[in-house]
Amino acid sequence: MKNPLIAPILSMLKARPHGLKEFDILKSLQAQFPEFSQLADDTNLQLFRQHFLIMNALYQLQSRLWQEDNLMLSIEATHIRLLTTQHTTTSDNTNLNNSAEAKLAAYYLDWNEYEKTDETDVARLLKSFYKGICHPGDRRTALKTLKLAEDNPSKNSIKQQYRKLAQQYHPDRGGDQETFISLREAYEQLMLQAQS
Repeated sequence: MKNPLIAPILSMLKARPHGLKEFDILKSLQAQFPEFSQLADDTNLQLFRQHFLIMNALYQLQSRLWQEDNLMLSIEATHIRLLTTQHTTTSDNTNLNNSAEAKLAAYYLDWNEYEKTDETDVARLLKSFYKGICHPGDRRTALKTLKLAEDNPSKNSIKQQYRKLAQQYHPDRGGDQETFISLREAYEQLMLQAQS
């Protein structure tokens, strides 16, 4: 299925020859097409669908530009841009065949991934992501930093303890900024993993 976002995204890339971020594309599409912000009621599912549609359009465009015009579309996490033949190297040209890149493209080019993913799937993906970035040693350190004795404190307990210590160590109240930032880091990490 041809993605209707291909033409608007190509226009953005043409207007920004040095490239742009996915966030820039997202904001521009939201401004141009109000319905782009009405893909789901759930906020996380909405963001997943917007991201999927953008990435699908980019990978369709990448494939077509390479096959039909011998132009390379560089799709990186924070930078997307068209490369002319003079900017590409042999390694850039084989980038489409790179196994990690190919798997990513295959995922975003499969409309079934868009259609079958629901709120529960997105919540599960986010939980898996959060769990993957939090290491047990970091958790123990965070519990110690917030002076929490429980191994699995509730969100409410974490929030109360953080507020208590934040008042004590806030730089505006004569506290140490480094200690305050450490408290905030510990709070953010524990809240990601906490049960309600």
